Amino acid sequence: MRVWGRISEYLLKPLNKRVILVVVVTVIATELFIVTDIGPFRFSIGTVVFVYAILSLNHILIIPTAVMVAFSTLLLRVGLDYFFWLPREYFNFMVAHQYSGVVYFMLLALILKLGGIREGTRNISLTLVLYLGGAVILSNLAEALVRVSSVDIFTLVNLIILILMSSVQVFLVTSLVNISQFQKTLVMDEQQRVSYEKMLIIASELYDELFYMQKSMENIENIMAKSYNLHKRLKELKLADRSFEHSALEIAEEVHEVKKDTIRILAGLGEALKIRKEKPVMNLSEILDLVIKTNRSYSQSLDKKIQYSLRIEEDLEVEQIYPLLAILNNLVSNAVEAITSEGLIHLVIRCRNSILRIYVCDNGEPIKDRDRNLMFEPGYTTKFSAEGVPSTGIGLAYVKGLVENFRGRVVYRKIKEEKCFIVMIPAGSISGGQ
Repeated sequence: MRVWGRISEYLLKPLNKRVILVVVVTVIATELFIVTDIGPFRFSIGTVVFVYAILSLNHILIIPTAVMVAFSTLLLRVGLDYFFWLPREYFNFMVAHQYSGVVYFMLLALILKLGGIREGTRNISLTLVLYLGGAVILSNLAEALVRVSSVDIFTLVNLIILILMSSVQVFLVTSLVNISQFQKTLVMDEQQRVSYEKMLIIASELYDELFYMQKSMENIENIMAKSYNLHKRLKELKLADRSFEHSALEIAEEVHEVKKDTIRILAGLGEALKIRKEKPVMNLSEILDLVIKTNRSYSQSLDKKIQYSLRIEEDLEVEQIYPLLAILNNLVSNAVEAITSEGLIHLVIRCRNSILRIYVCDNGEPIKDRDRNLMFEPGYTTKFSAEGVPSTGIGLAYVKGLVENFRGRVVYRKIKEEKCFIVMIPAGSISGGQ
């Protein structure tokens, strides 16, 4: 039992399972063949399967795999003859008649190995195609010489048939390899697209932090200056108790340390954003598609049924990707949160007189008239958690700050039964122009 357990464990290893699969499929495919009426040749699909496996599968060893394929093919063919086609007393004839398959696969594997065709996927080049063609032709010729006399083989018609059928086999192999490589490329492109979208979302969140830290730098500078001025004034007063003077100086020094740490963090965030800016320009439509996709997932996580619509009257190329993405994400996520269970969010993009207008509208909970003058102030919020804790109320203030950095403005309007936030910014400020 231990021996069988070890054998099973060995056979079930990933690499060994691949080899076994290649052997089984190749052996079965050898029974799918074309027999020519003119020449003494038999061309099977097994060649296509075997060579494709060598070219495409990682870590498949050519010679050991060929040995297993060759002798498995011999056993299958002799077994079929023994049980179905020929009288059993012709067993020696069966073996002698069918061992040409062993010669074929062993010679083909040897030529591929000597030619430096190793395991793993490779690009199909003209040199590789010609080499594969030569290897298949020589292997087919060797198998034919085992089966029949050379007189029947070396005729012009038969040699043409051999070359043509070998070319068909190589064509099928290269076609399969190219198709599989194309599919892998599509998968990789899709993975890269998804990774890039995730990177953009993360980068826009980093930009949020960067924006606020840059705003905080002004406060840090003011606190440090006030603390130092307080120290100088206390020093000029020449008080008997100089502890206040020293405390003011310590506060200024500590704030200065905080300033240096903040500068380092800002520099790190700035470098991170530069590193992540692999794609320097995106179309506005691409950014909006990403915003909708992200917030659709967000609304689903909140168990809300929200329909999204998008109308773009003029698409633009955007260089300032992260701040614009941050603006749109904040406005759309606010719209998602304003909708109770079901609703509609639609975005409209217009460009008039070089001014880009972005409309983010929803039919969620309306904003009360008395709150309209406060909505863009830091700390304003109408959102509370399940425990009754209010949100920070900096989302719209943050959006306003970003928009003003673009020399634009954001306004609130009620249009019919919907509430709309309208962002108006110069088109050149996001597209790299002035």
